[in-house]
Amino acid sequence: MSEDAKADPASVSNYRHKKILELLYQRSAVSAEELSQEFGVSKITIRRDLDALAAGKLLERTRGGATVTADPHLEAYFEEKDSMAKREKRLIGKYASSLISDRDTVFLNAGSTTLEVLRHIQGTKVKVVTNNAAALSIDLDPDLELIMLGGEYRPHSRSLIGDLAMANIRRIFSSKTILGINGISLEQGFTSAVYQETAVNGAMIENSSSQIIMVADHTKMDCVSSFLTCPLSIIDLLVTDWLSPPEFLDELRAAGLKVAVVGEEG
Repeated sequence: MSEDAKADPASVSNYRHKKILELLYQRSAVSAEELSQEFGVSKITIRRDLDALAAGKLLERTRGGATVTADPHLEAYFEEKDSMAKREKRLIGKYASSLISDRDTVFLNAGSTTLEVLRHIQGTKVKVVTNNAAALSIDLDPDLELIMLGGEYRPHSRSLIGDLAMANIRRIFSSKTILGINGISLEQGFTSAVYQETAVNGAMIENSSSQIIMVADHTKMDCVSSFLTCPLSIIDLLVTDWLSPPEFLDELRAAGLKVAVVGEEG
């Protein structure tokens, strides 16, 4: 790449590189140490990621990490992406909430899409069991009973993790489990960025007595994150949005996964 050449953020194919750029845009600056903890990889690996992104003029390297580059194109890209993702997650959450029945006990994991599911549960007497600490910040339907798992608080993802969360999950059995995820691949299945959250996801799946639903917007399609949550065969239904690549969704269906696509009008 020439010295003046700049990569288009939309062309970045590496999942971790995409997430680093998103975090950088949100925070303006990141350190290699916090990114290492965020993704569960070594600081050497993160430094290589940052060097590669800096070579494409997508960030500015600093001694301990990186800062956001002063590029109007990059800023416009992330503002548009964030706005679109919010809408799509909202519609996915609305649809997934309609699959919940009266008296269900529902596992919900951490994440912005599952938070939208919780936000849209209305008019049913439901128990929701979650490690999503962000659930405490939203107004809930008065008939909904919210059970927080407890555990160690992870501020980057606003999640509860660790031995206490795992022990509490093992004492509860859900009638529906709805999980968010970071990557979906035909070969690798459903993958997550944080090892500790993968353990929570797995425990929820193990204690699910009925339907297991995955919710994921189009940016998670045909992507592989760092840690395996489960293979495709474990999940009963994937709910995604209208921007997910049809060819990839057809491949998922051919592999035996049931897929529901939420339309642009909800």
